[in-house]
This record gives sequence, C-alpha cells and structure tokens, in this order.
Amino acid sequence: MTRSERWERATDAPLLWLGFAFLFAYATPIIAPEIGSWWRLLLEWVEIATWAAFALDFTVRLSLARGRLKFIRTHLLDLVAVALPLFRPLRALRVLSIVILSARRLSKKLKNRVMTYAAVTAVSVWFIAGLAVTDAERGAPGANIHSVWEGWWWSFITMATVGFGDLYPVTAEGRLVTVGLVATGIALIGTLTAFIAAWFASASREAEEEIKAELDVSEDKLDALKLEIGELKTLVERLLERPVPPSSPSPSPEG
Repeated sequence: MTRSERWERATDAPLLWLGFAFLFAYATPIIAPEIGSWWRLLLEWVEIATWAAFALDFTVRLSLARGRLKFIRTHLLDLVAVALPLFRPLRALRVLSIVILSARRLSKKLKNRVMTYAAVTAVSVWFIAGLAVTDAERGAPGANIHSVWEGWWWSFITMATVGFGDLYPVTAEGRLVTVGLVATGIALIGTLTAFIAAWFASASREAEEEIKAELDVSEDKLDALKLEIGELKTLVERLLERPVPPSSPSPSPEG
C-alpha cells in the first residue's frame, strides 16, 4: 500500500463527518434565519475549519502523488472544493463539492458504489440548490421564494425539468443557481437512464447465460440418453440375432 493510499484510508471517516458538519453549518442559518449572531459566527468558523481540513487533505495528497498534473486533472472536484473563495455567490458550489466528495468517500464503503454515489449526489444537489436559491431570493424586491420549503419545491420541479412557473428566481444569483441546477438535473437524468438501461442489459445477459447453461445441460442429458438408447438397441438386435436352442423332448411317463 502506497503512502497516498494509507493517507486516504486514515482520513476517509474524519473527512466524511467534516463534510456533514460543513453542510450543517451552511444550512442552519438559511433554515433558521432567526438564530442569534453568536451562533452565526460559530457556524462560520465551522465552515472555515472544515474548508481548511479539506484544503490540507488535498495538499497532502497532491504532495504524495507521483504525477501531480495527472492528480489535479483527475481530482478537479477536490480542487474546486478548496480553491473557491468563501464569498457568498460561490458558497453553495463549495458546499456541494464538499458534500459530493464526502459521498464519494461513503460510496467506497458500500457495495453498489455507482448507485449510491448517484443517489447521494442527486439528493445533495436538490437540497443545496433549494437552500442557495432561498438564501439569494429571501428579502429581494419582487421575489416569490421566501421560505426554505418554497426553495426546496422550486429545486425539485426545476431539477426534474418540469418547471411549473409558480416559483422562479428574480435575482442574478438565483438565476445562476437555476442554470446550474437545470444542467445538473439533465445530466443526472441521463446518468440514471443509462444506469437503468445498463442494468436491464446486464440482467438480460445473465438470463440468457442461465438459459444457455440450462440448454447445455439438457443437451448433455439428451446425448447421454441417445447413447443409452443406442446401446439398448444394439443389445436387443444381438438378442434377436442369437439362434434359439432346440427344446429337448420331455421324457415319457411310461419310459
């Protein structure tokens, strides 16, 4: 096991929990805007500390990687999570990237990694987009999204590419979230469709292989039965060709 693999194994669980902590620190002030300034300050420090932990993890893994340029190209999401500044318009993207990284670490511990990763990503995008649009629209002139429940409803119908039109963002930041959400929704729907098609194809191949195996067994049994029938036929022919010995006269009772 390489040093990089040992580091990732040692940090998987802590960074997973830190990802949840980062999401909690981001979501709480939006869900409960009435919390006091002291709690807001504490949650901001939780965000900063969590971001610093992910930045440290990325720096260490980059230093341990053999090909650093290749590592950066294959870990762009990690780079986004630590490179974006903390100012408001990009906070949601930072939160989403960290949550997806945490989901990737979680999926490593489960059997069905692809499905788990896709499901967690879809739920995370819906949840965080609803928070982001609520944070952007709440209190804006002419806005019709005022509560987090309206934000989550808007996020759901937008992500599903339905868009009833009853709720829509009016701020530039909210519309930017809309663009990203629609693109993500289309990508996730395409991924889910491809996954279901691949699953049906795999199930069909497995069924065909099982049927083929059963047919092979049946053919083997038929060949064995044909062989036995041929042997029985040969035996019957030999019995018919064998001359019948003459029967000896029975002795006379008087003799």
